[in-house]
Amino acid sequence: MKDRPSLEDIRRAPKVLLHDHLDGGLRPETIVELARDTGYTGLPSTDPGNLATWFTEASNSGSLERYLETFAHTVGVMQSAEALTRVAYECAEDLARDGVVYAEVRYAPELHTRTGMSLEQVVEAVLDGFERGGRDHGIKICALVTAMRHQARSMEIAELAVRYRDAGVVGFDIAG
Repeated sequence: MKDRPSLEDIRRAPKVLLHDHLDGGLRPETIVELARDTGYTGLPSTDPGNLATWFTEASNSGSLERYLETFAHTVGVMQSAEALTRVAYECAEDLARDGVVYAEVRYAPELHTRTGMSLEQVVEAVLDGFERGGRDHGIKICALVTAMRHQARSMEIAELAVRYRDAGVVGFDIAG
């Protein structure tokens, strides 16, 4: 019988990730820093360790309502081109560290326009972060743009997918 692979063996093995959410994997330190830099005041804690615990507990609570609350905070700090580029870059870095060599990461551009960014500016900021992070960390990372069913902007988001298909957007989906 073959030995079970170690955690390090699993991390080193090349992997493909086909379903990940950009706003679901932010580092607690990044959330705290972006909240401070952008004036976002809704966090349950500004201590990265306590915030990590809060996110873990909310994610494992068994309550959909509590789980979805986590996204209000991550999306809340992702309202500038700089924040989106940073989060996308760190996503590429973190996935590469876990041995991912190809990833398709989804997000809803319309959720990141509260401060006046256009849908195009949102997409370009994320693609910039993915491209730079991919280049620096040896991962191919692409975007799936998501339309929120209740927002009635599906056609606009689908058109974005087509417009940016040669720049790193590989798909379109509808959520909610």
